[in-house]
Amino acid sequence: MFSRLRDFATRHRRKFLVTGVLVGGTYVAIKYAQRKLIEYQTRQAREFFEKTKRMQHFETTEHTCNKVIIGMGTELYAAIIRECNTNALLDQLRQNPPNKLELWEEMKIVAFTRLTTFIYASSMLVIALRVQMNLLGGYLYQDVTLERKQIAEELKQQYLSLIGYFIHDGGLSELIRVIRAKVLVVMKTLPLSKRFSLSDIEQLFWTLQMAINSDVGDPIAKMAAYLLPPQMPEYNTVGPLLQKMYNETLDLLESDDASSVCSNSICRGFSLTVDAIAESIGETLSQAQKATASEENKTTQKGDGGDVATANSVLGINSVEMALAKLIPIVSGLTSQGFDEKSRPQNLATSLITFYMVDEKSKVFGANVYETFSST
Repeated sequence: MFSRLRDFATRHRRKFLVTGVLVGGTYVAIKYAQRKLIEYQTRQAREFFEKTKRMQHFETTEHTCNKVIIGMGTELYAAIIRECNTNALLDQLRQNPPNKLELWEEMKIVAFTRLTTFIYASSMLVIALRVQMNLLGGYLYQDVTLERKQIAEELKQQYLSLIGYFIHDGGLSELIRVIRAKVLVVMKTLPLSKRFSLSDIEQLFWTLQMAINSDVGDPIAKMAAYLLPPQMPEYNTVGPLLQKMYNETLDLLESDDASSVCSNSICRGFSLTVDAIAESIGETLSQAQKATASEENKTTQKGDGGDVATANSVLGINSVEMALAKLIPIVSGLTSQGFDEKSRPQNLATSLITFYMVDEKSKVFGANVYETFSST
C-alpha cells in the first residue's frame, strides 16, 4: 500500500509541486491583498477624518473672520465719517451765507469722496482680514495636527494688530487723500445745475474708478501699502515668525488674485450704490405722485392706485433726471451712517460689508489661503 502511494507521488510529483505553488501563491496573494485593502481603508478613513477636521476648523475660522470684519467695519466707517464730515458744511448752508455756492462745491467733493472711500476701503479691509485670519488659521491648524506651539497668544495679537495701521496710523487718511484728488479732477467742472440720469450716474462712477485706478497710488494694485505698515513695528517681541507671517501677508495682498477680488468687489459696490440711489429717486417719485394726485383719484388710490403709483415710479426711474445739487444730499445721506446690522432696510454701509462678506470670489480666495497654510 505504501509502495503504491510512493509510486503515485513519484509519478505525479510535478503536479503536486505546481499545485502547492499555486495554492501557496494564492494564499500569499490573498493575504497581501487583504493587507493592502486594510491599509487603503485605513488611509481613506484617516484622510476623511483629516478633511473633516480641517473643514470644521476652516468653518470656525471663517465664522471668526466674519465677526472681526463686522467689528472692524464698524470702526472703519466711523473713521471715514470723521475724516469726511459734512455736518459743519450743512450747518453753514442752513444759515444761507453769501458764499453758499463755494460751500455747495465743497459739499459735492466731500460727499462723493466719502461715498467712494466707503466702497474702496471696505472692500480692501475685507480682503485683508480674509488673508490674515485664514493665514493665521492655517498656522494654528498645523500647530494642532503636528502638536507644536509656535503660535503663542502674544504672536496672534501682534499679527492681527498689523491691520490697525489702515484705520489708525495713516493708511486710511492716505486713501482718502488719493480719492479726494481724483474726485476733484473728475467733478470740479460739473456745475450744480447739471442733470443726471441713472445711466449718467453709472458713467460718473465708472470715470471715478478709472481715474483712481490709473493713479500711481492705485489702491487695488498697491493695496498692501494702505493696509499694512511699510515695515514691521518696533513692538515685535515674538521673533522671526511674525516677520515671516508679515512678509507672507504682503505677498498675498500684492498678488493678482487679491487685486482681481478687490476690483470685482469695488465694481459691485458701485452697483449697489446705484441701486441705493435709484431707490431714493423712486421714493421721491412716489411721494411726488401721491402729493399731486387729484381729489377724484383718492378713492382709486386706496384700492389699486398704490400699486399703479409704484409701477409708474419704477418705470420712471430710468428716464428721470436730477440736478447735481439735488443728488448731493442723496449721496451724502447714503454715507451718513456706519454699519448697523439691525437697520431695516439696510443702509449702504451695512449692505457693502454684508455683500463683501458673502461674495463667492472673496470666500474662495480666503479658502485658498487657508488650504495653502494648513497643509502639512
